[in-house]
Amino acid sequence: MKKLILVRHAKTEQLFDYSRSDYDRNLLPRGIEDSKLIATQLKEIGCKPDIYISSSANRAKQTCELFLEYLGPMGTEVFYERFIYEGYTTETMLKYLSGIDNKKESAILFGHNPDIAGFTVNLTSEDLIHFPTGVAVVLKFDVDFWDQIEARQGRVETYLYPSMFKGSN
Repeated sequence: MKKLILVRHAKTEQLFDYSRSDYDRNLLPRGIEDSKLIATQLKEIGCKPDIYISSSANRAKQTCELFLEYLGPMGTEVFYERFIYEGYTTETMLKYLSGIDNKKESAILFGHNPDIAGFTVNLTSEDLIHFPTGVAVVLKFDVDFWDQIEARQGRVETYLYPSMFKGSN
């Protein structure tokens, strides 16, 4: 059984200064708190990813690093990938994931909309239409090897987003 946790980066600053790059946007204080909240919730249900994979854009990296701080353990492998920021297809991401060491049972992926939402929807046959900033979806796959994961095979084990725990903002 393999487990994949898909996370949309947390709330970020707006891009009002167009001389600045979207790639360099940072988390807002709310995004930092939301990341801690969702990471804590995942920890409480026993999620401890074996490998972290994130977009290399600031906001995704910052979200990833907060989750790593809360979920650990120290020494966990972390990969920052530019292609996650630039966009990918389900096929491309599945090919990337197939390279994960099969001794690793769980991986967590931090990305951006619309790709992270589209990828999540493509991996399961369940209806997931709400994909706000900071959302985490834990998918289980009844396979032994990462290269056996295919579209529509995932089962949603957990679906968490910040306002579930603090009310709508």
